[in-house]
Amino acid sequence: MGSPLRRYFDGLLLLLLATGFFTLASTGRLAWPVVAAAGCAYAARLYGFLRRRSLTLPNSVWLAGLLLYLPLYAADALLWSKSLLQATLHLVVLAGAAKLLAPDSSRDALFLGLLAFLEVLTAALLTVSGLFFVLFLVFLVLLVATLVAHEMARAEAHGAAEGAGSPLRPLFRFSLLLSLAVALSSVLIFFLLPRTGMGVWAARPSSRGLSGFSDEVQLGAIASLQRSDVPVMHIRLVSSDPPLTPAEFQQIPWRGRGLTRFDGQRWTSGSSPGLYGTQNGRLDVSRFAAASPAEMVRYQVTLEPMSSPVLFFPAQLLRASTRFPVLAWDRATGTLAGLGGDFAGTSYAGVSDLAHPSPDALRAEPRARVRFRFGFQDDLQLPDNLDPRIPALARSIVASAAGDDWDRMQALTQYLQTHYQYTLDNLPQGADPLAAFLFDQQAGDCEYFASALAVMARTLGIPTRVVNGFLVDSYNPLSGEYMVRGRDAHTWVEAYFPGQRRGLRRGLGRGRGFQPGTWMSFDATPSGSTAAAGSWPGGMVLDALSTMWQEWIVNYDWMRQARLAGRLQASLAASATRAWNRGGGAASAAWQQFRADGGVGGPGRLEWGAGALLLATLGLVWTGRRRGWWLGEAAGGAGSGEAAAARRARRAYRRFQRALERAGFARRPAQTSEELLGEVAAARPESPLLAASTAFVAAYQAVRYGTAPPAAADQLGRLLTQVRRCR
Repeated sequence: MGSPLRRYFDGLLLLLLATGFFTLASTGRLAWPVVAAAGCAYAARLYGFLRRRSLTLPNSVWLAGLLLYLPLYAADALLWSKSLLQATLHLVVLAGAAKLLAPDSSRDALFLGLLAFLEVLTAALLTVSGLFFVLFLVFLVLLVATLVAHEMARAEAHGAAEGAGSPLRPLFRFSLLLSLAVALSSVLIFFLLPRTGMGVWAARPSSRGLSGFSDEVQLGAIASLQRSDVPVMHIRLVSSDPPLTPAEFQQIPWRGRGLTRFDGQRWTSGSSPGLYGTQNGRLDVSRFAAASPAEMVRYQVTLEPMSSPVLFFPAQLLRASTRFPVLAWDRATGTLAGLGGDFAGTSYAGVSDLAHPSPDALRAEPRARVRFRFGFQDDLQLPDNLDPRIPALARSIVASAAGDDWDRMQALTQYLQTHYQYTLDNLPQGADPLAAFLFDQQAGDCEYFASALAVMARTLGIPTRVVNGFLVDSYNPLSGEYMVRGRDAHTWVEAYFPGQRRGLRRGLGRGRGFQPGTWMSFDATPSGSTAAAGSWPGGMVLDALSTMWQEWIVNYDWMRQARLAGRLQASLAASATRAWNRGGGAASAAWQQFRADGGVGGPGRLEWGAGALLLATLGLVWTGRRRGWWLGEAAGGAGSGEAAAARRARRAYRRFQRALERAGFARRPAQTSEELLGEVAAARPESPLLAASTAFVAAYQAVRYGTAPPAAADQLGRLLTQVRRCR
């Protein structure tokens, strides 16, 4: 393995390569055979490093393996990954891993370091996870340390390195300080450099599809998302009136897309949304509602990269603030969505009203008035081939319920919750999966429960729609945000209850004394079936880092930069004003105290104290200069050991040269100590300066080049003082 410095460089290079590979593998974009093969190569290299064995393959074997992989590369691009970019990524990772076992050379080290950097750069384009932020910091430290160690090892190989003791510890300490300086400089450049929406690297991380939130949803499609533990949304509660506790806020469902038409196997949206231009991204939805807000809640949402344009919010939405100039709002389904295809890490804010009528008020509303509302054809639509057993089952369930729609919906909900089981496996299929769920398997996921409730309610004349959304998973106290994962995807039903239309004016949707209709939520899924598992503390830390990374790095644009600059400018101005006022007040108080203590006519205690402090400072500086305190040349100076003694001797010799220069004996370049003493002897053959200089040079050479113990360096300060006195 060579010298300790060379082994130090080899270890850092191996850690650097492993960090780059793990950073890319953590994105989940590498196939598991590629990860396994590359991992075996890294493990073999690590084993050889720890055992001090050289496990290398001839270059011919490495090239032959690369040529043999080319057919697999073509098969990967055409059959397995079905992507030329993905197959090329696999090729690069495997080639780099195989290069670890190739013969060692400086060119190979440069190639491998460049490969590790490209792996980290590729990972930056594929993920917005906070784990990447942690791995990037580790990679930065290792990169600086590896570059410094490489230069030191190369200098040592050419015989240019010298010094006593092992340089590994101060070398790594210097690498850490250099990495910190690079990181701080990068942060300043990132936050101060003007943001722009153009550039070569404008590509965002790849989006993944979000099942269950498109215009057409197959029955049971959301089950694949419910098996995922990946975070899909983070929510920050800004304010609420009345205040909400974290436990109360987690009970609020977040609706996404409403679906109205059902053909027996899939739900679709039967209406077309309206397009509305926003005011700097803000859309006021409250103009479509007639009720006055009662329970306001303000929030901020950050979506993870996904291909769905749907924006999630609690009903009823009043106002949305996004980055989109145009938003699609579907009044019939209550769905808000953006336009375009780039929804990677979308952040938006919203205001919703959580208030809803009491059950007594809903019971008092006559069901027959629903017929007067325009647009309920889809909300009452039923499949053409509906199984006749479903309406019969619905009538039998509500036979004992009261005649109002509220009690009927409650009866249907309780029946489904108590007579059917929740499962994500072996979901009902076939030509009529809803009938199979109700009468055969009697087990399904939340979409089956919601579909059964919506269809049975429609057979009773109650307008309903199915809503896909999320429940809130858990609260992260580190980031102050609520975390929603894929497993929290949920489906429920909204039923319409009409308002009282006293004094209704013809042709208008609202009139004097009019109380608007309300969509009320009903969840027929058995309680506890959608409960999320708790998060371990380490997961909370990584989630907080992910939130910080996405908020301040991924979503940091020129608008956020402008707001940050404005807040910083205002904060600095306020701080400067406070400092000026406090400084002026302190100066005025000191002046008043000065006048009270001594007056203008004679010296007081303040003046005497300032004078004594000045004299003490001057005395300390003069004494330290004479005794060499500032250079650590006196006894008990800086450090101990041979290396510390050599440093103290070099500093003392530089001071000795300056002292002789002031006496008229300037040292010329390449002039030795003996030649300098010869000039002093020729000019002052019997002066005390010659004796003091000769004694100092002898002590210096004994410490610097001779066999004198390190403690002998303590005498140099005393001898230097004698030289200065004899000038």
